[in-house]
Amino acid sequence: MSWPSVVLIARARECAAIEAEIRSLGVGKHPLGVGEFLHWNGNSYALDFSGDVLADFAPEEIEDAARRIGEPPRVIYVSCQSMDAARIFLSFVLPRFTGLIDTNHGDVVEFAEFVDLIEKHPRWDWRLTEVADLLQGQGDDA
Repeated sequence: MSWPSVVLIARARECAAIEAEIRSLGVGKHPLGVGEFLHWNGNSYALDFSGDVLADFAPEEIEDAARRIGEPPRVIYVSCQSMDAARIFLSFVLPRFTGLIDTNHGDVVEFAEFVDLIEKHPRWDWRLTEVADLLQGQGDDA
């Protein structure tokens, strides 16, 4: 399976603070020359702070995100070498910020709810189990 990826969606000011936090961990140029890269805590992450991924969103998704966060959204794309790496990274970064996370698998949830789900279901793979199924107890945490 490919590297799990998510899109962090937040207000401009919040997105800038998230980017600064992530960059403080040691972001550098991707070894293959495609974007930016972070090797942190024994894991690797590909990052895109440009906001270009917003072009992949449907207009109604952008409108919904803007309504939910209170202003036009800014985005950060994060791709992680494994699901374990994703859970570690997102659990570290997200608790200090407010915004939405798009799992790229049908769910867009608030940062706090996402972190809570990771804590309650430490083996959750959002590529395989949607949030609604997880909350109903139907999803497998693996």
